[in-house]
Amino acid sequence: MTGLEALLDVTGVSIAFGGNQALDQVSIRIDQGEIVGLIGPNGSGKTTLLNVIGSIYSAQAGSVVFKGQPLDRLSTYEVARAGIARTFQVPRVFPHMTALENMLVPGFAARRAKTEGRRDLVARGRELLAFFEIAGLADEHAGSLSGGQRMLLQFARALMLKPRLMLLDEPFAGVHPLLIKRMLARIGELHGDGIDFIIVSHDLPTIMKLATRMVVLSNGRKIADGPPETVRHQEEVVEAYLGV
Repeated sequence: MTGLEALLDVTGVSIAFGGNQALDQVSIRIDQGEIVGLIGPNGSGKTTLLNVIGSIYSAQAGSVVFKGQPLDRLSTYEVARAGIARTFQVPRVFPHMTALENMLVPGFAARRAKTEGRRDLVARGRELLAFFEIAGLADEHAGSLSGGQRMLLQFARALMLKPRLMLLDEPFAGVHPLLIKRMLARIGELHGDGIDFIIVSHDLPTIMKLATRMVVLSNGRKIADGPPETVRHQEEVVEAYLGV
């Protein structure tokens, strides 16, 4: 942790659904230059935390601050405009639109009307599809793509927002190993270009190699936070998550 302002500062966040305490006083500071792996058993609160950061859910206690700006009262659209992009475990694409048309949806929403026209957005959309090596699918309906291709498409589409921080929810789940390899390469390149990540994943071997830091949740509480090699051997983590 540095003395500089945090990129993202989650402080004392709590939220309950009925009698279930989904998050209980969770605090996480994300500094610039990090890839944070967020792990934990099913139902530990990982996706709920991403939903709070992205303003899909409103925390009942605590605060979320991004680049010094409180996000608590912002809509999901405003959070995206502020620089936080999100992907989902089950890819959310527009099935009856082509891959390129899917790319243009956030492009038009986020563009600066006076400086970025349709031609610019189409060019950027094609460039990002090529970046993920799916340019050949630009004119295919998203509903006809495989699960892995849809995952790549929603990842590429999120980049149309030109984010500073990306929240990835189980990006490797059900994805062919060759597509995972492609995704890992792209995450590395994007991180080198100044985009930081919070990645939820049950693929421990992959996330342990990729992340610069691991955060572990269990029953809505943060139980570990540190370098991957340190976290993986902590007794509480082994008991709660690894089960060995």
